[in-house]
Amino acid sequence: MPALGLDDLLNPLDAEGLQAQADMRASLIDVRTQLDELFTLSATTQQAPREIQQKIKEVVAYLQQNQAISAAPLPLERSDPSPPPPEIEKDIRLTSKTHLSILYRYPLNTIIEYPESGTENPIGHLFRLDPDDWVLPDLSIAYSRGSPGGQTLPGRSVTIPLLVDASGNVVECQESHSTCQGVKVCPRSDMDFLSQPHTWATREGLQERLQNDREDRLEHASPNKDTFCRTSAYLAALRKLGCCRPLVEVTNLSSSEEETREATALYLQQVQRGYRPKEGTCQGRLIFEYNAYGTALIRCEHYSKTNNRNHFHDNSVGTATGTYDLDYIEAVLCEDEEEIYRIEEAAFALGYGPLVECKTVTNVSAQRAFCPFDHREEDGALIQPIMVRLECKVKFRMFQPLEQFRRDCPFILITSSGSHTHPIPLPTKTPPAVRSQVFQLLETLEEDIPDMTPRRFLRSPVVKAFLSSTFPHAANPTLTDLHISLGNRSHLKAYIKQAKEFHCPFGTGWNGIVHLKALQDENLAAPDHYIRRIIAINLADVERHEEDDWDDSDKDTKLRIIICMYPKGSSRLLKSGQYLQSDIAFKRIVGYLEFELATMDRDSNFSVIFCRVFVNRQSAFAHQHIFAALEEIVFEDTGKKLRWRHLHAQSLTEYDDMILEWAGDQHRGQAKGLGLHLQSIAAKMPTKADLHEPDRTIQSLGPYEHLGRLFRLCSNHYYRNVKATPVSEEIRRLMRSLLCLEHPDWEGTLDKIRAQGGKAGNDWLRDKESCRFVFPAICWELSCIPWDIWRAGDSNTNLVESSHSDVNREGVRCTLLGGLQKGQAFDVMRLKSLETNEKYGIRPNYLSGHIFENALTNLCRRDNAQRRRMLQADDKIDKLNTKMRKTFDSLQQARFKIREAVARLCVPLGGANSAPSVDLEKLTRSADKTLNTLLALKVEGDSLANLGSGQIQLLTFDLVP
Repeated sequence: MPALGLDDLLNPLDAEGLQAQADMRASLIDVRTQLDELFTLSATTQQAPREIQQKIKEVVAYLQQNQAISAAPLPLERSDPSPPPPEIEKDIRLTSKTHLSILYRYPLNTIIEYPESGTENPIGHLFRLDPDDWVLPDLSIAYSRGSPGGQTLPGRSVTIPLLVDASGNVVECQESHSTCQGVKVCPRSDMDFLSQPHTWATREGLQERLQNDREDRLEHASPNKDTFCRTSAYLAALRKLGCCRPLVEVTNLSSSEEETREATALYLQQVQRGYRPKEGTCQGRLIFEYNAYGTALIRCEHYSKTNNRNHFHDNSVGTATGTYDLDYIEAVLCEDEEEIYRIEEAAFALGYGPLVECKTVTNVSAQRAFCPFDHREEDGALIQPIMVRLECKVKFRMFQPLEQFRRDCPFILITSSGSHTHPIPLPTKTPPAVRSQVFQLLETLEEDIPDMTPRRFLRSPVVKAFLSSTFPHAANPTLTDLHISLGNRSHLKAYIKQAKEFHCPFGTGWNGIVHLKALQDENLAAPDHYIRRIIAINLADVERHEEDDWDDSDKDTKLRIIICMYPKGSSRLLKSGQYLQSDIAFKRIVGYLEFELATMDRDSNFSVIFCRVFVNRQSAFAHQHIFAALEEIVFEDTGKKLRWRHLHAQSLTEYDDMILEWAGDQHRGQAKGLGLHLQSIAAKMPTKADLHEPDRTIQSLGPYEHLGRLFRLCSNHYYRNVKATPVSEEIRRLMRSLLCLEHPDWEGTLDKIRAQGGKAGNDWLRDKESCRFVFPAICWELSCIPWDIWRAGDSNTNLVESSHSDVNREGVRCTLLGGLQKGQAFDVMRLKSLETNEKYGIRPNYLSGHIFENALTNLCRRDNAQRRRMLQADDKIDKLNTKMRKTFDSLQQARFKIREAVARLCVPLGGANSAPSVDLEKLTRSADKTLNTLLALKVEGDSLANLGSGQIQLLTFDLVP
């Protein structure tokens, strides 16, 4: 039953009415082809009998009345490779000397892959075309065509009686002709069999040939054939690769070997389409031998395990898996002709090997230049021979009206004469109509094009939806249902490459962004500008700081920064940017880091992303430039400058329209860059006393002193760092206690960590002390942030990290251009959601937006996490109890054996002449070892006791002997 429309849902029918409607819809057919023909005729036909006019009126009235039924959006036009039956005429005069034995008249949008050809007289194929979409039908023909050929000279034309206008007058045409290029076959094929002529071909005939070839291969299938084919393929790969390592040692070759090498080099140049092999590679011979352990291996003659390993060496060939036929490999590499003959003759008797007849056929247009199977040449050489072309003399002629006559005569005639003396070629050409559909689909993907691959294209929801609507009765339609040639992903990759070159003419990297910004600045109004700054600075001019995590291995010699931000983001930053969060991520863009600045709009309880910055280095200098550029952009967009509480406020209680707090992680470059930026702002201001140290001016503050008045360290980052430090749980507790409002014994706690934390604890402490902003950023008592701001501010960066997580769902490992466009689409979506909420009260979910829901969600998450940790600890305690019980039983048995051994001694243990036996000493050592294991397990259990739920208690044992 067809799917119901919206009108059906709003006005439900009874069961009988629904069935009647379903029957009516099922009887409808697609009449777009006939409407297209009427539209084409309307340009040339203006008069008709009255009864024809009345019928046209009835059709129009019917379609208008039932427009609601067929108003659903139609899929892109489907091109079916199986054309409808054409009109057939016989014995048609083409010229005074040429007659067409048959003429096929095809309706609009017909695709013909294998046009029929005539042996005595040509066969004609007359195609109707759309004057507004003049696509030549010969582009769909599977036969490759080329010279000898030609066309009507410019300025000249021909006329034929089949191409006339509506009045019957012949129109001027251009004639072009070409010759079928045949196919390529292996020279070891049965040429007579493959040259059997044909004048008419179908896909069914092609399938029959391919099926026969497959059945012939399967007829001789056997495990021995699989092993031989795998071995032969390995030898072919060895011949092509050789020792591809750099040339160091000179290889002394005989004259015959020199000739063979030259012939091989020429052969490789041919099969690689003129690409010359890389010069300066080793020319050493490949040697088959056995090592000292009897394992077969293949190596370059210059390879030495001790002092020259930079040559080809493969010892996997002789592994115990027995993958290859070592006898054949040894015979070929050692040039044992008798053994080679024996093995290959045995394979030939079973129907495979280099001596059998080949059936490899490929299109002339295919890139493959050589047969993939090994064959023996007449001179005894074992090679993959160059494919040869089976020539064909079938002539194609095409007559098409000159451009000015195409609307009066929208037809093209193609004639074909002669017999094709070669097998049916594969339908590897994608018809133009299908190709157009693929490009239309690519157009709809927009920002996904820069990162598009065949795999991503095939699984795109847009493509799947199109295929489902085009082939509603297919269970799982694919692009091969559009045309079989699209089953070749490399073919599809070429179309994707064309789309990328069209949409991204300057690539998907830095130059592509520069080009995109130029287009934006030229075509869009200022409120729609997104790419605001593109900065490139030579690294030689970049100031370095001790806090920088610099990577000198990067080949890029420039610091590159791209700042993306809408003017609306600038306005919101001034309005709601009191409590800021920043984070930098590295997953989304290959070769670039992504910086985000965000906040929570506390009135609407909605997260706001102010800007998105792409940078290739996260140094202090880079961040300082980013923050300075943001200040400039905000001033350009709003005419106002950002105000920072500790710089611009006149008192400790002035908070309005100022940045009060900034939360971030412990990255030193980001923090130092922010401090340097604040220092530069203060330097440009009139002299002003610091609010927190009135005896000092804001101009005298250093970068980290500015941070102490503003910066908060994310508590989650801090706790994760503590958890990852390999110290005892007691030391971790001391570390966690440092994140607080006020600490009862700060210095004493640091001394305990230093004294009891070992190397890991001291390394952790040195890391925090060397980051001079960390301690004031985790303890309010050490900072200069007012108490009420500290309490109201953000203690973590969950908001901006969740924003990064959201945008990562748009795609990771993207190109720079693709990642920027995906980020732009995401930012537009977020801004529109926020505006929709502010204007109409519509939120992106069913929540009210009250902070109660945030508190409930956070409480549930913390409670669930705490419960999971307790259950995990209980599970560990339970497993630990099992281990302790087994260990204690082992200890008891060891002690029992000791008592038995002591009882067997003649002299009581401890006597003056006692001499414990060797067995007793061994038993004692074993018991001590078991006891130590039990004590270690107990210590491990004690550390878990406070983490569990308390429902599972740690077992205790009496360890006294």
